[in-house]
Amino acid sequence: MPAPKVLVVVFDGLRPDHVTPNQAPNIHGFATGGVWMRNTGSAFPSETRVQVTTSMTGHPPAGHGIMANAFYDPALGFSSAMDTSDDERMRAADKIYGRLIAAHHLSEILWGAGRKFAAVTTGKVGNARLLAGRAAELNQPVLSIWGDAISTPAANFAKVVDRFGPVPEQVFPNTGVADWAVRVLLEHTIPDHDPDACVLWLNEPDLSYHYRGLASGDGQSAIGAVDAGFGRILDWWRAEGRDAGWNIIAMSDHGHVTVEGQLSVAEALTAEGLKVGKALGPDVDYALKPGYSAHIAVRDRDPALIARLVEILQAQDWCGPIMTRTRAGAGDDGTLPISVVNWDSPRAADVAFTLRSWDRDSDGGLPGVILADNPDIPLGGGMHGGLNRRELNHCLFLGGDSFRKGVEIETPSGTIDVSPTILKTLGLPQHPLMAGRPIEEAFAVGDPAPDVSEQVHEAGRGGYAQKIVTATVGGAKRPYLRWGMRTA
Repeated sequence: MPAPKVLVVVFDGLRPDHVTPNQAPNIHGFATGGVWMRNTGSAFPSETRVQVTTSMTGHPPAGHGIMANAFYDPALGFSSAMDTSDDERMRAADKIYGRLIAAHHLSEILWGAGRKFAAVTTGKVGNARLLAGRAAELNQPVLSIWGDAISTPAANFAKVVDRFGPVPEQVFPNTGVADWAVRVLLEHTIPDHDPDACVLWLNEPDLSYHYRGLASGDGQSAIGAVDAGFGRILDWWRAEGRDAGWNIIAMSDHGHVTVEGQLSVAEALTAEGLKVGKALGPDVDYALKPGYSAHIAVRDRDPALIARLVEILQAQDWCGPIMTRTRAGAGDDGTLPISVVNWDSPRAADVAFTLRSWDRDSDGGLPGVILADNPDIPLGGGMHGGLNRRELNHCLFLGGDSFRKGVEIETPSGTIDVSPTILKTLGLPQHPLMAGRPIEEAFAVGDPAPDVSEQVHEAGRGGYAQKIVTATVGGAKRPYLRWGMRTA
C-alpha cells in the first residue's frame, strides 16, 4: 500500500446547511460517503485568518498569537491595528515578536520529519502568509493568486502563469479564479511537487456571501462553482489519487450570519465621553479595533478605565458578549475571562466583545442575524467573527482509506484539530504542545469516541447577562466553543 497523503480543500465560509444534494452535490456526496463531523467549531474570533493559523498549527489564538484578521497590540508600536494582509506590517511584526506565528506550523513539522508540504490559495495576502509559515525558507511551494512576491520562490509563480495563463479577474461570483486554482492543483502542484500534505484554499462562497448575501443568486452560484471544482478533484481522486494514497479533508473555516443593522462603535463610545482612537497615546485612552468582533486596548491597563468601559458597553443594546483580560473575581463585573474563548495570549487586548446576534431567521430565511460595525458589508450581506452558533459551526468532512465510511459523528471538534489529524494520517506524532487533537473517532482504525463534557459560562450585572457554552473532549488541551450570546 502507498504511504498515506492528505489533501485539504477549503471552501471559505461555506455554511453546513448549504451542503445539500441540490446546492452542492459533489461536496454532499463526499460528506455522506465518508465522515461528517456535525458539531465542529471555529476558533474565536471566527475570522478567516484566525482559522488559517489555527488549522495549520493546532492552536487557538492563545497559542499561535494571530488574535484576529486585524489586531492592535501596543507592543508593536503601530499607528493602528495590524491587518494580517498588510505584508509590510506583518514582516515588521515578525521581527518585533521574533515569530509572527508563535506556535509551530504544520509546514515546519512536516519539513522536520522529511515530508513535503504545498499549498494553493485564492485567499487574501495574509491567507498565503499564514498558510505558509516559514515555507519560503524551507523551500516549500505555496502559490498565491496575488503574485510572485506573495508566493514562495519554490512555487515559481511566473512559470505557473506561463503555463496556465494569468489569474482571472476577481468578480462576483469568483468562479474563474476557483477554476484556475483547481487546474493548477491537479495539473501542476500535485504531480510536479508530489507533496505529502497539500492545501487548496478557495475564497468562495465567502466573498459572495459577504457582498451579495447568503441567499443571493451570486452566493448560490459561488457554491455551485466550488462544488464543480471539487467534482473535478473527486474525479482525479477516484481515477488515481486514492490509489496513490491520498485522503481528503474537505472543510470550511467558519460559517456566516446575516447583517441586519450597522453602527459605529467608535462614535457610540465617543458620545459617552471616552477618548477613543486607533492607537494609544496622550489623547487616547482606548485603542479600538472596530468590527462585528471588536477589541480594545486600554491605556496603562488602568483598572478604572477598564471598569468604566465595561459599564458603558453593558448599557448599550448593541453590545453582545464581553470578555476581559483581567478581572478581580468571577462574574463580579458581568464579564467573562478571555480564557473562556481561548484568547489568553500576551498579545490580547484588554477587552474583547462582539455586537449583538440572534438565532432568528434573516429576511432570506436563514437562521442567524447580527449587528455589525463593518461599513463595507451591505445590509443583508454575510458576516462572521463572533460567537453565534451559525458562524462557529463550519464544515468538516473526511474521506479516504484512513477514515471511516458513511458516518456522522456528533463529538465536538474544530479547526484546531486539522493539523493533529493530518499528522496522525501521515503516521507522524502530534507536536506535544498542540492544543487540538487527532479526531480519533473518524479513523478507520481508531480509539472509541472520547469522553465529552459541556461547560456553561454565565455572567451578568444589572440588566446585562451573557452566556458562553464550551465542550471539553478527551485528548484536547483546550475546550471547543459551541456558542455564545447576550441573554439579557
